[in-house]
Amino acid sequence: MRGLRMRQIEARGKGVWSGVMEAVGRVVRTKKVAVGVSGGADSVVLAEAVWRAGRKPVILHFNHRWRGRVGDADAKWVEAWGKKRGLRVVVGRAPRAGRTGEGEARELRWNFFRQAAKRCGVKELWLAQQADDQAETVLMQLLRGAGPDGLAGMAERSNQAGMVVVRPLLGLTREEVRRAAKEEGLSWREDRTNEDERGWRSRVRRKVLPYLAKSYGREVRVALCRAAEIFAGEREHWKKELGTIPVRPDVREWRKKTVAWQRRAVRGWLEQVAYRGANYAEIEGVRNLVGVGGTACWQLRGGWVRRSKNKLFWVREMGRIAKRAR
Repeated sequence: MRGLRMRQIEARGKGVWSGVMEAVGRVVRTKKVAVGVSGGADSVVLAEAVWRAGRKPVILHFNHRWRGRVGDADAKWVEAWGKKRGLRVVVGRAPRAGRTGEGEARELRWNFFRQAAKRCGVKELWLAQQADDQAETVLMQLLRGAGPDGLAGMAERSNQAGMVVVRPLLGLTREEVRRAAKEEGLSWREDRTNEDERGWRSRVRRKVLPYLAKSYGREVRVALCRAAEIFAGEREHWKKELGTIPVRPDVREWRKKTVAWQRRAVRGWLEQVAYRGANYAEIEGVRNLVGVGGTACWQLRGGWVRRSKNKLFWVREMGRIAKRAR
């Protein structure tokens, strides 16, 4: 876990901020990037570091409209923050006010990121998730029955929704990021919805992980991040093993493979068509299409997978109920 390296940096007499700059400098490959900025400490630290590294990032802020005037104030704060540094700020808004499910909110946010990045001519999106976020993600994936890919958590650099997504702060804890902000006198906005335990991630953060740490007698976040690193290595191996997945795969070829291979291929193909976060039931539903004959479909969120003439097709359409494979 790169958090250990951060503590070693401090032991040599350096502050946490120098470690943030080192993490950012290590992964910079292009001048034109976008940074997702909510206004919270993590995203402000990342955007500030990218700007101080000599880049002029496009700042992307999405207002979920969960918190009324407070959310509007966050958007204005981010706009002012960017303007002060001479940066372009693009603000998106949810189509309607009021709290939605976490999955719907994530989909709206990613759609905004993808569209805004395309309009701005940006192909790299930088996000500020850190080690605590990684630990929460891995535990949530485990509890929902995810496979090895899900347990690999978030990658430092990955391809998502047609963009390169970079997460340079995965080696720092939430506490370290806030200490870096305080070292540099940075201000940020506090999002009270992070304390709202109606959300699954908030409950994991505020109740489940502290309970596990107390019961287990040690800090479980480090163990979860270590597990993610191990599974990430497995994921890289399987990418090479699977090779290039056709846009319309031939199920006759897939039928010859092992179950483990088929599951990996289905997940890889779904991610390739921009369907992220498929769960076990969805993977198995699509995999069942490999073994059936004739024409059949499997319903997913926002579309369905159709098997026709021994090929799989992804059809994106809302509000349509598809037939399940028999």
